[in-house]
Amino acid sequence: MKGVLLIGPSKYALEGFDYSIMKEYQKIARINKYLETLNPGRCDIIFLNSNCVKFYLKKPHVLVGKKIYVKRQQESYLLKRELSDLDVEDMEEFWKMHMKYFYPHQPYYGTLAMNFLRKRFESVDVAGFDFYRNGFSKKEDYLDGYYDLEDLKKEDPQHSVKKDLKFIEKILKNDNLNLIHKTRQIFEEMKNDTTKE
Repeated sequence: MKGVLLIGPSKYALEGFDYSIMKEYQKIARINKYLETLNPGRCDIIFLNSNCVKFYLKKPHVLVGKKIYVKRQQESYLLKRELSDLDVEDMEEFWKMHMKYFYPHQPYYGTLAMNFLRKRFESVDVAGFDFYRNGFSKKEDYLDGYYDLEDLKKEDPQHSVKKDLKFIEKILKNDNLNLIHKTRQIFEEMKNDTTKE
């Protein structure tokens, strides 16, 4: 059995994806508001950013039975205070290490999840990420129900797509991380696109 499959929220990157392969993996990992999508499937691990932690504080029961990773120790404490049964772990030290590397930017959460998982599992396959090929926060690029905020007028200045792509290229040199399906093709196109910042 394979290690973990991390599935991102990009509609385009998941076109034609064969979901039946999920049974080949020990764990299926998702990020942020995946559980709000219209047809959520298997999810063993979920990475929640700070906004999603706030969102799920109102309905923590949805997270029961999943391994939850959050950025900060305080966020872990808040979730457990709402529902003590939750299996929550913070990545605070890991997050701080990445903040130093990406300074003055922040890594995208998908990038953080890829690197975190590859340090914990023998093999990590990644699908469903489009690396913001149409820019940051375009509602139509996400699975239905995943993204519920208004489209942003400009790119999020906290992030640098180019920096994330370079970092992913670096960690792909490890044998246990693999981009699959359309995600590999999109990555290759994006890293060669010099217009991305």
